[in-house]
Amino acid sequence: MLGTVRWSVGNVAIVAALSWSAAAGAQLAPHASVMDAELKQVVEFQDRDHASTLDWATLSSTARPARSLAVLLFTAPPGTAAVEIPACANLVDVAVDLKVVPAASLYPTVIDLPKDDKEHDIRLRVKASTYNPRVACSYPPRMGTRVTTLEGLDQFSFLSIHAKEGGGKAAVFIPKGHDMARSSALLVGLHPWNDGIWSYAAYAELLREASAKDVVLLFPSGLGNSLYTEHAEDEVMTAIDELARAVAIDRRRVSLWGASMGGAGATTIGFHHPDRFATITSFFGDSKYDMATYVKSILHDDAGAHRVNALDVADNARNVPVWLIHGEADTVSPIAQSEMLAQALQKRGFAVRFDRVPGMGHEGMLVAKFIAGVVDRAADARIPEAPRRVSFTSVTPYDASVYGIRLTRGGARGDASIDVERQDDGAVHVIRARGVSAIALPRGAFGASPRTALPIVIDDPAAKSVLVRWDALP
Repeated sequence: MLGTVRWSVGNVAIVAALSWSAAAGAQLAPHASVMDAELKQVVEFQDRDHASTLDWATLSSTARPARSLAVLLFTAPPGTAAVEIPACANLVDVAVDLKVVPAASLYPTVIDLPKDDKEHDIRLRVKASTYNPRVACSYPPRMGTRVTTLEGLDQFSFLSIHAKEGGGKAAVFIPKGHDMARSSALLVGLHPWNDGIWSYAAYAELLREASAKDVVLLFPSGLGNSLYTEHAEDEVMTAIDELARAVAIDRRRVSLWGASMGGAGATTIGFHHPDRFATITSFFGDSKYDMATYVKSILHDDAGAHRVNALDVADNARNVPVWLIHGEADTVSPIAQSEMLAQALQKRGFAVRFDRVPGMGHEGMLVAKFIAGVVDRAADARIPEAPRRVSFTSVTPYDASVYGIRLTRGGARGDASIDVERQDDGAVHVIRARGVSAIALPRGAFGASPRTALPIVIDDPAAKSVLVRWDALP
């Protein structure tokens, strides 16, 4: 099996080919879990002498002061073999019978309990943050028997050309009872700044809805604080392709979302590959980076920003629904960033939903508020097979095709763009073509019969020398 990885340095396109077997390239191995009873109630200590009993389900919806510490206690009944600690945002530590035990703060951990007939005191300490001012865990702790399963949360490993940058690993969620051989919807979440592949594993609202709708979740690496530039974009696309080798995924039912840096990344990558995604959702992400800010150290110049600015390639979203969600009180990424993109898409008549949320800022609780709806859209949406009009601007040398239409760049450096439509006269019209010398149309494009080569009309006076042709019949 051959894997091809593409990226660019400056204006030079680089293509690397890697050869690997399906078994080595994509691994979804069984992992430990506890599939028995979930905790219903927990005791929270306000101080040494004062505690209250709370429903676990209320913890994630209760706002807390940033940097406050929640000390949570529950008891494992006699004879309990193991306890599973879920993925929790900002988990400080876990203690069994007042003794701190090794437990990961980012991903679920199964702890074997002593083999005796005693109750065991289990305590979690969770610190609220400015971004996540609550106790956010993927699900309640579970008590019972250790099992091995493919279901639930786990790390997915695959070969990546970006392994030295942190690539080759992603978090995956497989709903309980999911048929691994039956093609299903996939929802891909891109993590925020200063976070990683386990960022969204702590959102119970996300996992609960994905379970209800039988949607597989993938959380790839953004290779650190990358702003989802070329290497990170390639890593995301590779993770999707590799997961599809390990789990049956319906390629027409893949959706993309993210928050903050991940929200900007969702529109960047989604607009660069509009034929790969059924929906795109951005929570408070930038759509056009301000080079007077911290991003200059990453993007370097206006040309670097242009390669990731979603606003600069808004035309590419013609056939993919976009959902923008932004708090009006956001002081980190001003709501103007989503306003600009929403207005650009609305002006073009594209499908865009824009939710302005009063009183909320740059925070995880805003994600929690809307994330079930993101899953619902992903469960039902499908990529159109043959849109009648395709607009596409390629900002990098290796983005050379969309919906099967292939571009050959002209001699000049810079963007390559096309706008091609099947119109009511039965012909395919080239409305615009810039920076290209040739356009190849696949059989069946624009809903035409695969046996029919519709007439081609070049409306753009500046594109009269562009060679536009249908592929030969097989």
